[in-house]
Amino acid sequence: MLDSELKLRLEYERTILEETKKSYIMRLDQISFSKGSLLKRTKNKHHKNYYYYVKHPGSSNYKYVGREGHREVKHVREARFLENAIERINRDIVLIKSLEEGFLPFDPGSVNETLPKIYRTDAPPLSKLYEREGKKWLSSRLEHQKLFPENHPEHKQHRTSDGIMVKSVSELTLYEMIKGAGLFQVYELPLPMKDFGPPMYPDSTVLSPIDMKTEIIIEYVGRLDLREYRDDFAKKVGRYIACGYKPGVNLFFVFGDKYGRVDSMQIKKVIADIVGRI
Repeated sequence: MLDSELKLRLEYERTILEETKKSYIMRLDQISFSKGSLLKRTKNKHHKNYYYYVKHPGSSNYKYVGREGHREVKHVREARFLENAIERINRDIVLIKSLEEGFLPFDPGSVNETLPKIYRTDAPPLSKLYEREGKKWLSSRLEHQKLFPENHPEHKQHRTSDGIMVKSVSELTLYEMIKGAGLFQVYELPLPMKDFGPPMYPDSTVLSPIDMKTEIIIEYVGRLDLREYRDDFAKKVGRYIACGYKPGVNLFFVFGDKYGRVDSMQIKKVIADIVGRI
């Protein structure tokens, strides 16, 4: 089963391929008289130009058509390109469909499930060093947070188990699951942007347990069914990327449904990525 971020990406890629294929088929129909045609060329040793001949399907002979720029030469080349491009697009669409149906994202739990019970084990624990470094990081980032105005405190209606006020039940779920995994995080840690625009307030900024210095952003994305929300989300992603964040590396998203509910399995997948990658 694909996570939502990868699924959206694949759906986008497939849409682009299908639209491109449609336009290529339309153009190929316009020059159908050149489909399957063959080219050959000759060159007199006293001249620098090639002379072209075309053989159409069903014909046994090549017909002389002229030099490089002749319209029929161009049409045969274009038809050959379009035929090969459509064949490759068809292959890619089949591959994407296969990936959508058969891809199983990695997480430690899924590995355990494939093992006989006698071999199952707990996921590797976070190190003691991470605990020590995480406390120092958390203290410094909370001090940094005090330098900025709070982000819409009037919208914060839900309290986490350690007293942090968040804006939604889904944000609360995200926070508690990250905390439960033993990861150090700051809710809405202000992130000054290189574009000199207003700071961003990520839903969760997590300290990597691998190198204990990389800061990983996790954003809850709730209402992609709403156009205005989608537009704002696209701008937000663009700003993150412009500041050097890379989706799937140090920038992750968990997606809600049309009712704003988050899928806890997505959060587990992100946590597994953070613990096992970077």
